[in-house]
Order: sequence, then C-alpha cells, then structure tokens
Amino acid sequence: MIKMGFSKLGVSPRTAEALRQIGVQVPTDVQVSTIPVLMKGSDLVIRSQTGTGKTLAFAIAIIERISSGKANGAIIIAPTRELASQIVNDIKPIANAHGMRYAIVYGGHGYEGQIRALRDHPSIVVGTPGRLIDLQKRNAIDLSKYDIVVLDEGDRMLDMGFQKDMEYVFSKVPEKRQTLMLSATIGRKESSLIERYMNVPEYVEMGEMKKPEQIEEEEIRISRSEKLGKLLDILRDEHGKVLVFAATRHLVQSVFRKLKDKHVMAGELHGGMSQPARERVVMGFKKGNVRVLVATDVAARGLHVDDVALVINYDIARDAETHLHRIGRTGRMGKAGKAITFVERSLEHMRDKHIARSKGNFGGGRDRRNSPSRGREERQKKFDRGLGEATKRKAPEENTNKFKEERGAHKVHNTEYGEGY
Repeated sequence: MIKMGFSKLGVSPRTAEALRQIGVQVPTDVQVSTIPVLMKGSDLVIRSQTGTGKTLAFAIAIIERISSGKANGAIIIAPTRELASQIVNDIKPIANAHGMRYAIVYGGHGYEGQIRALRDHPSIVVGTPGRLIDLQKRNAIDLSKYDIVVLDEGDRMLDMGFQKDMEYVFSKVPEKRQTLMLSATIGRKESSLIERYMNVPEYVEMGEMKKPEQIEEEEIRISRSEKLGKLLDILRDEHGKVLVFAATRHLVQSVFRKLKDKHVMAGELHGGMSQPARERVVMGFKKGNVRVLVATDVAARGLHVDDVALVINYDIARDAETHLHRIGRTGRMGKAGKAITFVERSLEHMRDKHIARSKGNFGGGRDRRNSPSRGREERQKKFDRGLGEATKRKAPEENTNKFKEERGAHKVHNTEYGEGY
C-alpha cells in the first residue's frame, strides 16, 4: 500500500519542506484523518492512543490557517509545563519556516520574560491554564484576539480541576472561533464541555483505548521489600532508556537516590523540582545522558521521548487510564516497546480491577458516557477502599506509614505543579 505525503492533504510546500527537514515525510493515520478537517475550519474532537502524531497534526493545520489569513491566532492550553514545552517543540520548525511568532507561558518561571514575549504579538501562544489567566488579568495578553482554541489532554485538565479555568478562557476568546479538543477518553465531563463550547464538532476516534499491540506487557508478583533488587536486575539486562513510575514524590526521590548509590545513570522528575531542573533532566533523558528516569505520573505528563525501550511501573497505577498513559511512553509511533508492572502480592485484587481493563476497551465511546459506574470518581473510591483493606493486614506501624504514603499520592497529583501552574 502506497502512503500519501503531506502535500496530498493540502499542506503548503513550505510546510511540507519544513517537515521533510525534520525527517517527517509520511503522515500518520491520525494526521491523514484530522489535518483536512482542521484546515477547513471545523471544530474537532480527537480521541486516540498516545504517540500517534496528534500534536503535529494540529500544529500543521493551525499554522496553515494562520499563514493563509484564514485565522488570526491560536491559544493552545495544556495541563502541564512539560506538555506545553513539547507542543512548542513540534510547532517550532514549521512556525520558523513561515516566519511566525509563538510564545510559551507557564508557572514556575518569572512573568517578565513571558510578558516581554507577548509584547511581540505572537500568532500562537501555548500555555497552562493558570498562567494564561494570570496574564489576561494583568492585561499582558488579549485572549479575544485568538480565534483558534486547542485543549490538549482535555480529560486530564478536567481531572486536575481546571474546569473553571477553561470556562474563564472560553469567556474571553471570540464566540466565533475554531475549537479543538484532544482527549484520551471522552466521558461525561468531556461530553458536557464539548456540548457547551464546541460548534457541531467532527469526531476522529482511532482504535479502542487499549494497550497498543506493539507493546509487550509483563507483570511481576513481588513484595515491597523485593522491588529495588528486582529493578536493579532488570536494569542490568536492559541497556536502552528506561522510564520508572512511582506513586509519590517521596518514593521517586528514594528510588532515585538508591539507583545513584548503585552507579546507575539515573534522573528524577517530580513536582518538587524547579522548572529549570526539570528541563535539564528531561533533556538529559532525551540525549541519553540520563538512562533511567524515575518519575511521578504528573511530572511525566507530556513527556515525549520516542526511544524509550522499557517502562517499569514500580507501583501500580491509580486507575486503568493512568496505566495506559504510563505504558504509552514506550512503543511510540508504531515502534516495539515493553512495560513491566510490579504487583505487590497483597494488592493483586486491585490490579485485577483496574490495570487489566487496559487490555480491553475503556473510554472513548457512548457506552462509557452512559455508564456512571465507570466514572473516574467511582474507580478512585474503589481503589482507595481496596488499598485501605490491604494495608490493614500489615504490621501497625508499617501499615500506617504506607497508607499515608499511598493516599498522599492522590494529593500530590493536584498540587505538584507549583505556583501558577
């Protein structure tokens, strides 16, 4: 089967040449399905697996519309600093080819440099919700000038409590606009947002939300005390890049220190780090200076490294959706990948409730929207109840500490970003 090039999608020669220079010549299935829809100005909801080229798809279409005079500018909203940075990396080569200005704004950095960048009237602004709102209230940006709005990882922003922030942004942007939402799942909250703020959107849904076929999964039944030793055994045999997920910031720091003590080229990524420190470790991981990256779920959102050989779940994910996002860090763009999950023997029944669901369909369809029992809140309650029952069977002191640590992981999910997001 002969695959089409970007020119067949209506992309300008200038954009096609910019893509060629970064080694992108054949569009992915998501790009084939979405770029023509976006370039004609329609609202669009994209639901697909990670690593399918969604970000580049909307970057291409937005720049094409702005450069041709069909749109004034775009606001792209992302839940984390890391994802915002990755979006800018995808935009940069194409925008530069068109001589188009862009800016990135997020918390953790001072306002002065970001305000200075906005004075140049960039055509594209990528930012986190809190910082965009702060800058709007400081009159540093006028959101009414931007007639394209992109919500990247819309489901995650709703999970993290950004609904009010998104409502504020929509109250400031033009009523006549193009709106795009990218989401791993489309549930009740997402459907409500779509109905309220999008104009008869088209939908592109690529495949069931389940583990990509190219990712091999393995589960290891293990006790907590055996985890570090098993991790070291695995790392001795694996020479590629490895991403290790742990439930809490404290545990990430602990595992990282122990790996460093064993002379492993390791790095840590969590919300307690300054933004420059986070950027340095991510760049080190991409370049190979850091071979093993230990991270929390929140900090790793938006982390796009195409050559991660192995993902290790040091702790099981809090739900099936998070598990899917974790293992989606490997096997990207159709490449083979592997994921290993450490399952504590006392928590096996919890694994059966939510990790196993990633092997089948969850999210993205009408069945889920009409099934409140499948909501995130219900899954979380079941997870917490199961965790409490499991920890009661341990020794009193160990039990108390572990229960606080695991319950604290969910609090970290909402507070890890720091001031201004």
